[in-house]
Amino acid sequence: MNIAIPYLSALRFSGEDATEFLHNQLSADVLGLANGESTFACYCEPKGRVLALMLVGRVDDTHFVILSGSLADTIAARLKIYVMRAKVSIEVLGQYSVSGVQLDDEALANTPGSFAIKVPGSNTGLMLAETTPTVDDSVGGPVMDERTAAWKASEVQRGIVWLDPASSTQFLPQMLGFDQIGAVNFRKGCYPGQEIVARIHYLGKVKRHARCLHTEISVEPLPMAKIKMYDGEDEYDALVVDSVSQEQAGSFVFVVSRMDPELAVDHFDYQQQSYPLI
Repeated sequence: MNIAIPYLSALRFSGEDATEFLHNQLSADVLGLANGESTFACYCEPKGRVLALMLVGRVDDTHFVILSGSLADTIAARLKIYVMRAKVSIEVLGQYSVSGVQLDDEALANTPGSFAIKVPGSNTGLMLAETTPTVDDSVGGPVMDERTAAWKASEVQRGIVWLDPASSTQFLPQMLGFDQIGAVNFRKGCYPGQEIVARIHYLGKVKRHARCLHTEISVEPLPMAKIKMYDGEDEYDALVVDSVSQEQAGSFVFVVSRMDPELAVDHFDYQQQSYPLI
């Protein structure tokens, strides 16, 4: 299995201070990663809002960070501001493509110039390979084939949403459920936004929650679009974070709402059309 993932890009962090630098900037325990291990992490602004979700993998003394391709240049530029005197190099890997793979594929070990980063909680990984990916400048981002859409649908159902320029800085990690996928370590030291993220965790005052909506009808609202969810006659506003459609499996829409997580949703409305849930 090798599925092109055109909506993701990668950064490379190298140098003797790279591990400590990333540990101090991200919400995950980067110092605790052994060679070959990986973790999800949030890069937050000082107010605790998530700038980007990242998958951080350690390969020897180098760290590869996979994130939304639409945010890669901006995030790299922001992180470079904080390097100061630290001995760390940050490189946007524009010459690498990202693809989804099965980690038990024996062919992976024989692929020169590539690195497979395990997706936590699965037997899959994201492979970085030295190729020149095709740049798609179409409105709405890269066009996905059915295999890529299926991969993304699997991500969305597991709470893995990579954010984009519209949804970046809009949500705390807990609102997106990123603490549930291991992207936040509440025992580690300080990082940007840590005080706010930790306070909300220990006080239990998260008022907005994420959920994945599944409908048979094809629909892909753009990030930050507003929809209305219904539990019987009760309605709740929600903001779209990400969405994906498949020909045979319908659409998955990842949203954040003030609706109680224990309440069921039977349908949602978007642009004056109703979408019953499966």
